[in-house]
Parts: sequence; structure tokens; C-alpha cells
Amino acid sequence: MKHIRHVTLFSLLCLALSTAIAADAAKARGKRAVSFTLEDQFEKSWAWDRHWKGRPTVLVLSDWKGSDYTEKWTQPLTRRFSDRVAFVALADVSLAPSFLKGYLRGRFRDAYTSYSVLLDWDGDVFTHYNVRPGLPNVIFIDADGIVRLHTWGTGSPDHVNTFGDELERMIR
Repeated sequence: MKHIRHVTLFSLLCLALSTAIAADAAKARGKRAVSFTLEDQFEKSWAWDRHWKGRPTVLVLSDWKGSDYTEKWTQPLTRRFSDRVAFVALADVSLAPSFLKGYLRGRFRDAYTSYSVLLDWDGDVFTHYNVRPGLPNVIFIDADGIVRLHTWGTGSPDHVNTFGDELERMIR
């Protein structure tokens, strides 16, 4: 009986460890930044290598389902870190049919007038960073081009503050 308990306990421990490893593997932590060139809603071209490479950068990536929550992340984080970290907003529009590109670009232009939102029509950047669909994903890339933080969620104050505190420790 004692042996069965040990085997059961060991099995549960292995399951918990493998779940934790799998959850972290689903995140982009440790990946190198991907080089990309994308246009924003104003048809301006933005390139990783030209604009952000070598700078601490936070990417806020979202599809249409997660877009309702992006400001819960961006407003407090930009207030706290805009003087030390670059911020880049990206939208996954890869599911949109090509004939809707102009319409969608116009909708983004009307909705986001004060900052650029990079439009990923192919979804390549989202694929590279293992973005979880349906929620904003917030990724911190250090000056060496390595993803150090990756989270997603609806932007509850506790979650945003935890991310901000971790980011603070990394950029000191």
C-alpha cells in the first residue's frame, strides 16, 4: 500500500512538472526576436531591425477577440515604462479575406488615431511568438533580442501589476 502511494505521488509530481514545462513551452520566453516588416493602419512601414532592435521593447499582440482588453494592458504599462521601454501594438488580421484589407485598415485608422497598430496580414509574427488567441499577449524583449516575459490575459490590475513588477526588475 505504501508503495502504491509513493508511485501515485511520484506520478502526480511528474504530471505537475510536465504541465508546468508544457505551459512555459507554449510561451515565447527564451526565443529570439523575429525580424519583420509590417505596415500600420496609416500604411507606414515599420521594421523590427530599424525601429526596435537593440532596445528593450514590449509587444502587445492581439486578435479581434482580445482587442477589447488591450488598453487594460497598454495604458498602465505605458504610463509606467514609456520613458524606458518601446511599445509596439500588433494586430493579427490573418483570418481576414484579402478583399477586406482596405476596409479593415480604415477601421483601424478610425479607431486608433494616436498610435500605430502594425497589421500582421500573414500571422507570421503571431506564430513565431506562440500567441494565445482570444486574449492580448504581452511580450517583453530585452536589448539583446531575447523574449524575457510573455503573458496573456484580460488585463486585471493584479496581472498587469505583476507583469510590470517583473519588467521593472529586468530593466534596472
